Amino acid sequence: MNHSEDKGDAAQREKTKIEVSRKVAASPLLRGCAGGAPEYLWALFEGYWLFVDQFPGIIRETYGSTPRDVSDATRRFLRRAAPILSGTLAGMEDDERAHRTLWIESARCAGISETRLSSAPLVPEVRTLTENIGGERDLRRRLLYFVSVEIVAEEMSRFLADAPAFVSIMGEKGMGWFNAHLVHPTGTTTHEEIAYNIVEKLGRANGQSVDGAEINEHIQRAVDWFTSGATGCVREYI
Repeated sequence: MNHSEDKGDAAQREKTKIEVSRKVAASPLLRGCAGGAPEYLWALFEGYWLFVDQFPGIIRETYGSTPRDVSDATRRFLRRAAPILSGTLAGMEDDERAHRTLWIESARCAGISETRLSSAPLVPEVRTLTENIGGERDLRRRLLYFVSVEIVAEEMSRFLADAPAFVSIMGEKGMGWFNAHLVHPTGTTTHEEIAYNIVEKLGRANGQSVDGAEINEHIQRAVDWFTSGATGCVREYI
């Protein structure tokens, strides 16, 4: 990949984040959370618990077995890159398990016990989100959905970290999950970058050129599942 392609990728990724940021800011669920309304906080933490709880397992399944119906080139790539790929995604899984713990702590600061969280009613749209990402058999698309997860988490965290009423209610401990998606230690590679890098390597293994518009389309599809989930949370809780 030459320098001009790198610049093009960076520009497209920035456009993707801007579009996600716009969708996050337009969400009635997150606007309600930003205003500090307790019922909106309950809708957020309880409503999305299914996904937060299951996402680490979705990552494990991704590197724990070879996807069905992959091309021979992809199969050869996965066999050759298996140690690095599994190690990288295992690290991502460990991080998401830590983030799951932080979500429980943040929910507690919003007045939701872990028992209440675990017995929260399922929001149909969040179940669809979870099943769509976990059930995606195309490895490239699944990894791009992982990119969506990370961008949504980052933009949501940025939006709420800038909301004084929300920060006041949550306190330092309650902001742990959100800060984890905003502050990345120097020298670390974000989950978003990890997923993008693997997608690029898969493309090269299959002789595919990188189509920024197509990549953005896949990412925004999953983002829209998240915004649909937010709509469902408001309907169920507010």
